[in-house]
Amino acid sequence: MSVEAEILRFSKSQSTKSNLYTTVAKTHLGEVAAVVISILISYGRLTAKDISQRSKIQLKLVKLTLVSLIQLNCIYYWHDKTSNNVYYSFNERGILMLLHSGEIIVHIKNKFGEEAAELTQHLIEFGNIKIEDYLINFKDEESKYKRESIITTLFTQKWLIGVSKVDFNPIEDLWMTVYEEVLRNTPRSTTMSEAKRIAEVKEEAKQKLSKLIENSRDVKQHIVIKDGLKRMNPSTIIRFNLDRFEKHLRTRCFVDFSRFKIGVLSSMVYEAALTAIEDNSPDMRHFFLEVTGLLNDPDERREFTNSIENKLVDDKKITFTLKDVLKYLPKEVDLRNSILSHNFLKPNPISKKRVNSDSEDQAPKKIKLEPDSEGQIQSPEEHTMEFEDFQRNIDVDNSNAQSLGLINQHLKLLASNSSVKFVVETTPGVYMVPFTEIVKNLKRHYYDTLVKYTLGADSLRVLRCLKACKIADEKTLANSVLLKEKAVRNTLFNLINLNIIEIQEVPRSADRAASKTFFLFRHKESNAYSFLRNSLLFSMAELSQNIIDFKSENKILLEKCEREDVKGHEDELLLESELKLLKNLKAREILNIGKINRLKSMFEVFGVL
Repeated sequence: MSVEAEILRFSKSQSTKSNLYTTVAKTHLGEVAAVVISILISYGRLTAKDISQRSKIQLKLVKLTLVSLIQLNCIYYWHDKTSNNVYYSFNERGILMLLHSGEIIVHIKNKFGEEAAELTQHLIEFGNIKIEDYLINFKDEESKYKRESIITTLFTQKWLIGVSKVDFNPIEDLWMTVYEEVLRNTPRSTTMSEAKRIAEVKEEAKQKLSKLIENSRDVKQHIVIKDGLKRMNPSTIIRFNLDRFEKHLRTRCFVDFSRFKIGVLSSMVYEAALTAIEDNSPDMRHFFLEVTGLLNDPDERREFTNSIENKLVDDKKITFTLKDVLKYLPKEVDLRNSILSHNFLKPNPISKKRVNSDSEDQAPKKIKLEPDSEGQIQSPEEHTMEFEDFQRNIDVDNSNAQSLGLINQHLKLLASNSSVKFVVETTPGVYMVPFTEIVKNLKRHYYDTLVKYTLGADSLRVLRCLKACKIADEKTLANSVLLKEKAVRNTLFNLINLNIIEIQEVPRSADRAASKTFFLFRHKESNAYSFLRNSLLFSMAELSQNIIDFKSENKILLEKCEREDVKGHEDELLLESELKLLKNLKAREILNIGKINRLKSMFEVFGVL
C-alpha cells in the first residue's frame, strides 16, 4: 500500500470531519489534494516542506497543489515574519462549498437565471475570478453589459463578495497580530491593574479586528458610478459567499418549521418576510467565535450572539413592515378567507354593556408623556387615535388576495404561537425575527422528532421528562412517565447507547461496591447534538466512499462509456450485460446521492445553524 493510500485510510479513523472532508476532496480535487488536506487536519499548521516529508510527495507537486487549494479557499496561509516561513492550515469553507455546490447552483438558477448559475459554477470551479478577466470572454458588448449587471445584482445582494488578502489568512493569526500590536502600544500604569489593562487591550483589539474584517468586506469600495449607473470595478476579484447561502438554508429551515407549527399560507407569508431581511440577517458564525480563548464561557458566547442580533434590530436591518412582506410575497398566493375576521363573530351585548359601564366608573390612568420627533408632547388620546387609525387601515379585506390586513393577521399568528414565536412585533406594524430563539427551538423539535421515530414514543416521553427534571434516577422517571420500571430501564439503555442521555454514578458511602451505588441520568443538548452531528458526517462519508468504491470496481466500463466514439451510441456499441450493469450503477449512484442529500438536510439543522 502506498503512503498516500495509507494516509487516506487513517483519515477515516481520525475524526468524522476528516473522513468526510478527505473523501469530498478526493472526489472533486484528486488524491494528492486529499492527502494534503488530511495531513493539515491531522497536524495543523505546517510548511510546504513538512507536508512533503510527511506525505512522501515531491515538494514541487506539494507547492502546486497548495496554490490550487488556496485558490479554491480550502487552505489558509500565513507568512511568519520572525522565522520567514510560510505556514499552511486547513480551511473547511472550501470543502463545504464543494459539498453544497449542486444545491447552490440550482438555487441561483431558480432565483436569478441561467447566466447567473453559469457564473456561480465558474466561481465554485475556480475559486476566485477577476471581473475583467471574466468579461473578456464575451466579445458582444450587449452580452458583456448583461453579465456585468448580473454580477452587480449578485454582489449588492451579497451572493458575491470581493476578495482581499485577509480572506486567505487564519483568523487566529490575524487576532494575535492585532492583539500584540495593541498590547505594545498600551503602556503599563501604576494607577491601573494588569488585569484591567489586559481587558482594555482585548476590547480595543476586538474593535480593531472587526474594523479590519468589515473594511475588507465593504461593498461600496468595489462599486463605481459610471454614467449615473452603479457598475462593478473591473479590477475587483470576486468569489461566491458561502455565508450568504447558509442564510438561505436557515430561511428554508424556518419556513418548514413554521409550516409544521402553523400552516401553509402563514409559512408563505413568513418566507416573504424572511426573504426581505435575509441579506442583512446575522451570520451563522462570527469570526470572534473562531478565535480560541477569546470567548470561552458559554454564557459569554450567548450574550455576544444576542448582542449582534440586538444591534441589527436597533439599526433596523432585520425589521420589516407589512409592505416589505407584500413586496416579496409571490403574486400567485391567495390569502382570501384564510383568516376568520371579526365580522363573522356575533358580539355579546350584555358583555359589551358591562364593559362600557365598568369603563365609566374607572378613572383614566395617568401615563408618562414623551415628546415626538418634532418635540411636541402628544396626549394619550392622540396615541390611541393613531393606533386605531393604523388598525382601521389594516382591517381584514377578503376582496383583495393580498391585502395588508390579511398579511398582518398571518404575522399575528406567527407572533402568538404558544411554543415558538416566529416573529416579534416591536411597534404596531413593524416586526423582527428572533433568530437565536428560533434556532434553539428548531433543534429541539427536530431532535425530539428523530428520537420519536427512531426509538419510539416511550423514549421521547422519558427524554422530555428528564429535560423537565434536569436530573433524575430510574425510580423517579418511572413514576413521572407512568411506565413500568423494566420498560424505563430498557428505554434508558437505548438512550444511553446513542449518547442521548448521560449517566452519573452517585456513591452512597465510601464503599464503591455496585450494591451501594445508585445512578442519576441527565440530558445535555450540546453533547447530544454533537454526537448526532458526528454521526451524520460519518454516514455521509460512508455513502460518498461507497460511490467511489463501486465506480472504481467498474472503472473499465465507465472509461469505455466516456470515450467520444461511444457517447450517444451506448445501445449499439455495448453488450446487453454491460448496458444492464451501467443501468444498475447509475441507479446505485442516484440512490446514494439521495441518501446523502437527506442526511445533509438534517446536518443543515445541527451542523450549519
